[in-house]
Amino acid sequence: MDRWYDESPGRGEGSPLTPHQLPSVTATFVGRETELAKISAIADRGDGRSNAIAIIAGAPGVGKTALAVQWASAQRERFPDGDLYCDLHGYAPGPASTPPEVLAGFLRALEVPGKKIPRSLEAKSALFRSLLNDRRFVIVLDNVTSPDAVRPLLPSTPGCFVLVTSRSSLSGLVVTNGARRITLDMLMPTESETLLRTAIGARRADGEPGAIRELADLCGHLPLAVRIAGERVAAHPYLRLADLLGELRSEARRLDAFETGDDEMSALRPVFSWSYQALDPATARVFRMLGLHPGPTVSVATASVLVGPPTADVRRRLDKLTAGCLLSEVDRDRFRFHDLLRVYAKERVDAEESAEEREESPRRLLEWYLACADSADRVLTPMRRRVALEVSPDVSGKLEFGTYGEALAWCEAEQANLVASVHAALAADWSSIACRLPLALWAFFTLRKPWADWIATYKAGVEAARRCSDQFSEASLLAGLGIAHRDLCRFEEALAYLESALAIRRRIDDSWGQGQALISLGIAYHEQGRFAEALGHHTDALEVFRLLGDEWGAAQTLHFLGLTNHGLGRFDQAYENLRQALDIRHRIGYRYGEAETLVGLALVFQKIDRSGESAGQLKRALELRRDMGDRYGEAAALDHLGQLWARKGETEWAKTCWGDALNIFNELGAPRAAEVYARLREVQAS
Repeated sequence: MDRWYDESPGRGEGSPLTPHQLPSVTATFVGRETELAKISAIADRGDGRSNAIAIIAGAPGVGKTALAVQWASAQRERFPDGDLYCDLHGYAPGPASTPPEVLAGFLRALEVPGKKIPRSLEAKSALFRSLLNDRRFVIVLDNVTSPDAVRPLLPSTPGCFVLVTSRSSLSGLVVTNGARRITLDMLMPTESETLLRTAIGARRADGEPGAIRELADLCGHLPLAVRIAGERVAAHPYLRLADLLGELRSEARRLDAFETGDDEMSALRPVFSWSYQALDPATARVFRMLGLHPGPTVSVATASVLVGPPTADVRRRLDKLTAGCLLSEVDRDRFRFHDLLRVYAKERVDAEESAEEREESPRRLLEWYLACADSADRVLTPMRRRVALEVSPDVSGKLEFGTYGEALAWCEAEQANLVASVHAALAADWSSIACRLPLALWAFFTLRKPWADWIATYKAGVEAARRCSDQFSEASLLAGLGIAHRDLCRFEEALAYLESALAIRRRIDDSWGQGQALISLGIAYHEQGRFAEALGHHTDALEVFRLLGDEWGAAQTLHFLGLTNHGLGRFDQAYENLRQALDIRHRIGYRYGEAETLVGLALVFQKIDRSGESAGQLKRALELRRDMGDRYGEAAALDHLGQLWARKGETEWAKTCWGDALNIFNELGAPRAAEVYARLREVQAS
């Protein structure tokens, strides 16, 4: 080794070259403090004991190389013998660099003459390890595809630190070589905005308020996309941010907006394509078929519906995509695309799948969602009247829910996907799906109160029902819109929707629907303090349900009759109505209604010298609400309990109940939060 140094021109005897091969740091590097600290911690573990190896894994364009170079450049004093760097081109056009080629380059950097470099991989690796013995180097191996590409390049003695970047998880390197992995995620929104402001300048960034934030969001906070967007604006002084936003808002044009024109290594579509082309054909098909999914997350079950069975094979393909950082696993059996990768997957499915497959697969998925949502709804509200689903006979694998909790949990996990499916069905003009899927979400919407999603999907459903002349569904959807607006105290809109629903029910001679619409109208009048009008509607509804012999409808009407009589000060009559409603609801097993009526009875008991029983009724109602996962009902019961304790002078109990109720109402965005807050402030001030 010393002989090689002596032969080097311009060097003193025995003075080895100190190679500095790292690329320059990214001028606009921002954030990543947590990840930089993690790399330092991994490097610390190797000091004096064994080599430390860190893997920086992540999706294409997420900034793996920039992070590795940033850390290694900042830590040069820690590695006085130098830094070695090689891009193995594992995700680029052309062949990847092989371990013998990389080792030959490193040996030359360490002043080994070409004629002294061994031919075999084993000999090159042994010489490399010998040269690094008792020396401190940081070695950055960029764009690695497999553990086998790394192992021959690993030093064998302490003091050196190896940083590997990859779009793969490189699990073999973790298991066999003790590497530690850091999975790099997108930038934080504030970091994306800072990066954009740095690239385009504060004057232009401030000149269009709100544009920087939207631009960062449309880039999906992917560093490469953010940098391309910033460069496009910076390079064109007369380009407005609004112009670029217009391109990015169009999904069909979005990846075009991230073309750089002169360097495909810095454009999104080629960067994504290299990862895609590295997939085996079956996994590549799963990747592109997922582009047909309308929602933000994909479960194993939904992927199997899109791709086709067997499910076990689909699961293996999803795991491969996750290992390749083309998907992220966000929960058990649930995965998420980055927004821009989803756009790329959609491009690939458009290019590589038949028109028939591009239509039949998403329709099959939406019908499957409809069937599963209906299955869940039948568990959550088993006595509700329904219409036939009319799904295709080839839709299979519908989920069956054994318990109430399973049904509710599935709806929660799939909420965003179900909402997206309604809009996708409407856009594709699959009207029967678009109008029936919102109705299958009725129980979930009334339990969880996601009013924005509720209203948006029901409005889409109304449009779909009108397209296919389904007046029954149209009336049901209008009624649901009325109830949602009533919950939000938007009574004028609520009454308009409910009156429209009642008119259609009468036109199509739907007696049961008329009774339901009358109840809903009565409730809207009741909540405005218009008790006489409410009483008339509830009385008419009770007559309808008794003529039909419908116990569920009769009990519902008796409940609201009781509340209205309570509002009119007819407490004995209110008690009798509510007692009858509770008896029926308990007997037929309608727990939601039972909890509802227990609250009503508690209010009446406070008026007829039976206030001692009121707390027991409210506690039982609270227990039922919590058991059902009815957050709004839970908060309402807590509010009533707080009022009861306040009247009894138990202010601490009252504050506890109101505090819990306020948290839930605020979480749901319920207008009733203001009333509870006022009560809480009043008792705290006293």
